[in-house]
This record gives sequence, C-alpha cells and structure tokens, in this order.
Amino acid sequence: MKITLGGPPGAGKGTVGRLVAAHYGYEFISGGDLFRKAAAARGMTMEAFDTYMKEHPEARIDHEIDGLQVDIGKHQDNFVLESRLAWHFAPQSIKIKIDGELDERIRRISKVSSVDRIAYTQDDFDETKRKTLKRFSDHQAKILELYGIADLVADEHFDIVIDSTGISAEGVAKKTIEAIETYVAEHPEKRGADARQK
Repeated sequence: MKITLGGPPGAGKGTVGRLVAAHYGYEFISGGDLFRKAAAARGMTMEAFDTYMKEHPEARIDHEIDGLQVDIGKHQDNFVLESRLAWHFAPQSIKIKIDGELDERIRRISKVSSVDRIAYTQDDFDETKRKTLKRFSDHQAKILELYGIADLVADEHFDIVIDSTGISAEGVAKKTIEAIETYVAEHPEKRGADARQK
C-alpha cells in the first residue's frame, strides 16, 4: 500500500506515521526529515535554511525536495509518507489527514523536546502559537503560489480524516489502521503489491 499522512502542525502526523509504518512493516518517510537532510547538506540549521529558501526562490529548493516525494509516490510501494503535501505528490495513495484542536496541537509543539522545529519555543504556549500560525500561513501562501492549492489541509483532499484531540499517539495510530483496513476493504485496488493482512 501507499499511505500518505497530512494535516496541520502539532496534530501528531510524524509519530502516528511511524507507528502505522511499524504495524505494516513499511518504510516511513518524513517530509520534515527530507527538509532536515537538505539543510544539513548545506551546513545550515533548519531556521537558517527556511530563511534561505524564502530569500532565494531561484534556487528552487522546494521543487528539489518536492520532487523526491513525487518520485517516491511514482516508483515505490509499501511506504508511509508524511508531509503537508504528501497527498498531492502521491495522489494514488491512501490519503489520511491527522487533525486536532488548535490549542492542544500548540501545547504538543511547545512541550516537544526537539529544537528541530522552527516554531518551537519550549514551555511558551503563546509564542509557540504565534510562530506556528505565522509559519503555517507563510507556507500556505507559498503553496498557493507554487501549486495553486488554496487550503493544503482541507478535508476534501483526503480519503480518511482522523481527529487526534484527547487521544494518545497509540490510540490515534490504532484508529488510523482500523480506518485504513475499512477503506481498502471497500477499495481493494489501493492495497497495491502487498496483500498481507495484519
């Protein structure tokens, strides 16, 4: 199966994606990790890289990273790809949105232990919320310019929508797997090359 996960910041896409991939024995691929690798290859922090991309659109780094996701969608099977536009870059996938109530999502981001998140401000809810909403708005504007997509997390883009509010990552992963199995029972062609049932 080809499974893609999208949704707003802090919804738990990465954690849930890893759990779903482990359940099926699939490769997990994160758009954020592709971004981090591209930044590291240029000797930049994520924040510096993000600024560089905004200031140097002629470098077409967005297209480079996005092209990797397109190739994955076209040429691989049995993967879980997590990124905000994974549904767009792998349109033949089972497209899943992980959503959640805004303040709960911001609390998750502000408590995260990793400084890799550009909008991360540990234990500062208001500042994390401001930075998260600003960065998401900027990203949405860039997506509209690049791809003509006005709302990258609209429900209409997805086959399955899961609300993570008040649920543990394990609980969300369980709901997601159950929803996938229900979906492929109705759309068996989506199971792809791997017909294993878990």
